[in-house]
Amino acid sequence: MTKHARVVVAVAVVFLLAMGAFAAAPKGGTAAKKDVVWPADALKWEDGPVKGTHVAKLWGDWMKGGPYGVLVKFDAGLMHPLHKHTHTLKIVVVSGTFVHQPAGGTETRLGPGSDFVQVGGRNHVSGCAPGAECEFFMTSGYKFDFIPAEAPPAEKK
Repeated sequence: MTKHARVVVAVAVVFLLAMGAFAAAPKGGTAAKKDVVWPADALKWEDGPVKGTHVAKLWGDWMKGGPYGVLVKFDAGLMHPLHKHTHTLKIVVVSGTFVHQPAGGTETRLGPGSDFVQVGGRNHVSGCAPGAECEFFMTSGYKFDFIPAEAPPAEKK
């Protein structure tokens, strides 16, 4: 990754973190009482809800709801078949090549610094191109879910 790309990614992630912290602040304007600093090697990575995914929670509880921010890693080459999420997800790619294809649409490959919004309720295929794992920042104001698309009915013989 070039120096310029790293700067763009860093600025995008810092902006999203700041926006998420603002959104997660208690009502009434109360701000954090001290800085929160997590060097990359201090992040706690856990297995995600789908095999080949890994998550570092930054704020909130993404599996219970409310505003949250997480870093997510997909193993290189991992592709999730057609699925959807109930709520809209906002994503910024940090590293690797994230692959996104809406149902019936065109595949898009997103590199570091790319930003996209996955609208809730829309089926899509997503994952990571082969060659290197993908890492991205994800935020939403609601609980995360992963809903596989229903398989078409089998033909009757």
